[in-house]
Amino acid sequence: MHSVVVFRIKHSEEGRPTVLFTERPITVQHIRDFCARFNEGIRVEYKSTFDRNVREALPKIVSSFANSQGGVLVIGVNAPNGVPQPPFNGFAPQPREELPLTVENICLQNINPPVLPKPTVVPSDTPGQVFLVIEVEESGEAPHAIENSRKVFVRTGNAGHPYEFAEVDLIIDLVKRRSERLDLRERLLKNTEQRAGRNLPTGAPFFQISICPTFPRTPISSSQDVWDFLQGTPYRGQTLAPLLTMRRIPEGVGCLVTPKLFPVHYLELNKFGLLLLRSLFSEIPFYESSHKQQPQQLHFRDLFHSLFKLTVCAERFYRARGFRGSLLIRTSLHDVMGRPMRFLPAHHLSDYTPEDFRCQTDIVSVERLTDADLIGAQSLDVLIDILSELTWPFWQLHREYPSDELQAYLERTVKEMGRI
Repeated sequence: MHSVVVFRIKHSEEGRPTVLFTERPITVQHIRDFCARFNEGIRVEYKSTFDRNVREALPKIVSSFANSQGGVLVIGVNAPNGVPQPPFNGFAPQPREELPLTVENICLQNINPPVLPKPTVVPSDTPGQVFLVIEVEESGEAPHAIENSRKVFVRTGNAGHPYEFAEVDLIIDLVKRRSERLDLRERLLKNTEQRAGRNLPTGAPFFQISICPTFPRTPISSSQDVWDFLQGTPYRGQTLAPLLTMRRIPEGVGCLVTPKLFPVHYLELNKFGLLLLRSLFSEIPFYESSHKQQPQQLHFRDLFHSLFKLTVCAERFYRARGFRGSLLIRTSLHDVMGRPMRFLPAHHLSDYTPEDFRCQTDIVSVERLTDADLIGAQSLDVLIDILSELTWPFWQLHREYPSDELQAYLERTVKEMGRI
């Protein structure tokens, strides 16, 4: 017999559960294993079908999860008195309906501020039937209200009455919790940036990339886990951080790397899941020739390879810790005023000049919200989106920005890199 179990409940340092699924359920056996472990409660709810009544109740269910500890709604399971009962066959969806899109639209139109849960359609082994799993994170943007922002619900854990109106004191507490999450994230970023600045003095063009849970609350690992991860995770034939560069810092590990073939950079990872990389730009000849007297440019591949490496590192770390939440990615270029950076290959020396790629501002920055499921090493969508915006101020030719050329170039570069 072979059974894959993809869920677990982890407890944070405050003793509260933070994770139910460590990866998305994809088979009916995952659903059955889950039902065998969990009855309805403060973080789990079941519905037998996705009818009109369930659709109308969905904003209340999703917002109450987001306002409390997060949770999972499994549709396609009969659970009288809150206890899942076999057979687990799923439900028959409406013809041609895109269930994830339906869930997204219902939540966007009826919850304020919006909540975007993670819906997953799981095929049943009963022909024509499916399960719909809707995962909701505990939200740092709480309180979330429904019905024209007049009603705020929280979870009770009672199978008969799984949610109730929030009292005024609780709403005040939710607003305070939201502020605390944002303050914690910014404090973590500020402390990390200060260490990066001390280890990697500025004065020359540099870039910085950070990836962090959008609303951190408690650590998702230990400091020792961080050390072991950096030492034990391979990347392109090496480890993510050379042992001799690693230094213990509050809540994690910092690494000042000075390789011969690449620019000096500082890498930090902490137990809250914050990753930061700050690197000096190397400068290379603008034209691909051996002529000594020619203009220099910022090396675009420094930026791309570093962004790619950090997203690979983040994806692996979050997956190892069972974190599947939302993420904030910040990327910025500094001291780049008047510097060219050619981000496209030149097939002939006459293709471009330095003026075609010369930046006219000192700092270029981009922020993107995504989640841990979307930054896998084989997906370039997030990277292409970020790099397209970062390189926009470097494109000075009076013709359309070459987004298709950049995408093809990046895809080809990743393919040439081979195994990571």
